[in-house]
Amino acid sequence: MSMITKQQVESMQPVQMFNGYVGAHMAYALHQIGLFPILEPKQRLGVRELAEKAKCDLPRLKALLRTGSLLGFFELHEGDTVSVTEMGEELRRDLGYFVWSVGGYGKMFQDMGQLSTASKAWSHLRDNGLVALGADMCNRSLMSELLYGVLDELDFTHIADLGCGNGGRLVQFCQRYPYIKGVGVDIAPAAIELANQNVAQNGLEDRLSMICANALDTFQSDQYKDVMETVEVLTCFMMFHDLYNIESIRDTIFDRLRNAFPNIKYFLIADTLKMPPKDSLEQLPIFNVGYELVHDFMEVQIPSQDDYERLFTASGLTIEKCIDFGVPNTYLYLLRA
Repeated sequence: MSMITKQQVESMQPVQMFNGYVGAHMAYALHQIGLFPILEPKQRLGVRELAEKAKCDLPRLKALLRTGSLLGFFELHEGDTVSVTEMGEELRRDLGYFVWSVGGYGKMFQDMGQLSTASKAWSHLRDNGLVALGADMCNRSLMSELLYGVLDELDFTHIADLGCGNGGRLVQFCQRYPYIKGVGVDIAPAAIELANQNVAQNGLEDRLSMICANALDTFQSDQYKDVMETVEVLTCFMMFHDLYNIESIRDTIFDRLRNAFPNIKYFLIADTLKMPPKDSLEQLPIFNVGYELVHDFMEVQIPSQDDYERLFTASGLTIEKCIDFGVPNTYLYLLRA
């Protein structure tokens, strides 16, 4: 294999930075007006009809579409119609990244200069709902089929999800596997409220239970012992790095989990890990630069793949599978307990 030199990763020029900034905000605007669910693949639609369906001001919608056309995402045709280009279909698939960044962390990105010069709080600058929505959109468009490819091969009847959010993932599990039951754990009361609504709307009250608690407190409590004793598969998506950053429990986290879930067979853990050094990359990937930047400002260490695998091995787990999980430098681990 030939060596990749630093010269192969080209620096971003100011023109690319500026146009990318404009394009990112345009992409988030498309999400806000719900354009992609209206303008289907390979469809040519009148701009006026699109404005009516999206409830948009026609001149401003035209401005967004013109910008999108200049950037290569739309094609404007005679008769004042529009269609999505091949590049636009990639944007449709990747729209969750822009909901996460512009919507979820936009205010934090804008205030990083102030945050750098003073010890200011940052949490109010993050929109947790949009961060979660962006992650869920990426999950549906980039990760779901890969996940099912692993779960379909497992023999289980009870599953738990740490950091379950609005419970959407557990609802999907129950819809795909009609014989299973599950439990969700999340620290946020608002998330659990939404999860319970989601469960009720899907008629899954007899199959899914939602627990509002700090995961670490839950591990040490007998309150939920009965439901935890039934769990065979424990999932944790995109939040294990938060547990990893609690140094006092890092080396014992899986012991705690096995104590809390005594019949556990498998851990299924997905997370975005630290990028390789720039001089080993052919090009910078989408997402990771921003992901690492905001976590640096939050003083959250992003582990490397080696960090995780050392922890898994030291905890007595067997790595059954490790697959690329849709998002760059993101991996799905199937660990046998």
